[in-house]
Amino acid sequence: MRFLAALLAWMSPLSAEGSHDVCVYGGTASGVMAACAAAKEGAKVIIIEPSRWLGGMTGGGLMHIDWGREEAVSGSTRPILKKDYNDAQYRAVFAEMLKSAGVTVLFEHRVSAVEKADGRIRSISLDLAPFDETGCPPAAPTKAGARVVAAKVFIDCSYEGDLMARSGVAYTFGREAKSTYGENLAGAQPPMSVYAIDPYVKAGDPQSGLLPGLQSTPVAPVGEADKLTMGYGFRWRFVFKGESLPIEPPANYDPKQFELYRRAFQQDVDILSGRVLRAKLDGWEKSGGRVYSGGAGNLARALFAPTNYGHNAGYPDGDYATRARIWKEQQDFVRGMTHFLRTDPSVPAKQKEIALSAGLEKGAFDDTKGYPHQLYVREARRMISDYVVTQKDMEGRTSPADSVGLASYGVDEWPYATVPLDGKVALMGGYYSMLYLEEEHRGIYRIPYRSIVPNKAQCTNLFVPVCASASHIAMTSIRMEPVWMILGESAGVAAAMAVKSGTAIQDVPYAEIYPKLRALTQKVDIPKKKETKPK
Repeated sequence: MRFLAALLAWMSPLSAEGSHDVCVYGGTASGVMAACAAAKEGAKVIIIEPSRWLGGMTGGGLMHIDWGREEAVSGSTRPILKKDYNDAQYRAVFAEMLKSAGVTVLFEHRVSAVEKADGRIRSISLDLAPFDETGCPPAAPTKAGARVVAAKVFIDCSYEGDLMARSGVAYTFGREAKSTYGENLAGAQPPMSVYAIDPYVKAGDPQSGLLPGLQSTPVAPVGEADKLTMGYGFRWRFVFKGESLPIEPPANYDPKQFELYRRAFQQDVDILSGRVLRAKLDGWEKSGGRVYSGGAGNLARALFAPTNYGHNAGYPDGDYATRARIWKEQQDFVRGMTHFLRTDPSVPAKQKEIALSAGLEKGAFDDTKGYPHQLYVREARRMISDYVVTQKDMEGRTSPADSVGLASYGVDEWPYATVPLDGKVALMGGYYSMLYLEEEHRGIYRIPYRSIVPNKAQCTNLFVPVCASASHIAMTSIRMEPVWMILGESAGVAAAMAVKSGTAIQDVPYAEIYPKLRALTQKVDIPKKKETKPK
């Protein structure tokens, strides 16, 4: 811990103003990879992280990181993830990487404005906005306009794409229709599950209003577009034996907020079960999960879950006050739910026993009282650039010649909204399918350089490797941490090259990027299928 404290002291510079070659916004795992790659290429780099922790979800609760096809993970990403560190170890490793690379790190600052001239970002203004004692961002900054950072090239590695959005780059969020890119998996889907619970405050009376936890979100026809975003939540570190940190109820706890659960328990409705559509099987398959689970922390794609599905709809394009409210609501939901399960007479004995024994793991997030400090933003904004990665790429029907990394996961969606439907409660969801991993290309596909840079007319010095140019269906696959780390490293290399050449990032020759990526053992071509020996 003394070593980590020393690193954090080093990474709190008194002054970050001045000109840098490369500015990375977002200290996610992708951001760390981008910053280190650029620095190793000789660039003077600064990385800006709104919180006071590095790694994003890699170090923020996401254990057992999904790789998809292991042979698709390469570059500097592979040896890091192979170690299978715990959260604190990941954060320490990322800190040491940045220190060794000579990267300046600025914590607790978030972008508020962007200065552009002649299609280039000249500088960004930053507000000082420290996270609170339980790891949530503030609605308002402590000091507006606290810093100004100038750089020759910028890389937005945030989950939200905030620098991208403020830079005038085209983007979208939500789900496209099937017709937008010719994706048969796209658009709104049927309910993931329907539960026989009356959704109204006064049973049978729609005029009495909806129970807490439900949304009046209009449900789009199957296959049509909408602006919904799959549920976020936290990856909690629950423990059930030994020492732990307490899960305390929020100050505004109100048992009425859980009337939906109370009715379910009283009527013996199974709200832990769900159904996930697996497209390969062309049918519904049983799913569900556990409200409290050690290690993974949130695996329930069901009504009874440590996430109030649907309450993050305003997050992707929301302002900082909206985002802060959503973070706190998600945290308070689990705190309040735990207290409800421990104290309400309607709760079954088994669920009450589990809730009473649950605590928060020591060692993972001690400085935030055991609460994870990173909201699991599965998907937010997506850039719209010259190349949009779509289902066709996932199916192996494309072969872009400017690949800067590989992805290999299937379609992985989570519930979008909890709504009334014909006098019952419906959990609107989507697909979970590894359908393409069984094909000849094993689900491995190329991510082109054109999908991590904007249209040249919009900005000539901004990379976007996380909120990359992709359809929603493709982003459900791309959104795995190893892929974002790979794309971050490739962006860092290209950013340093653009600095040296003084050219627009769109004009950096791919023929010169390719050998540098290969020197880093970055895989950009689909590996050959290994032959199996005959028995």
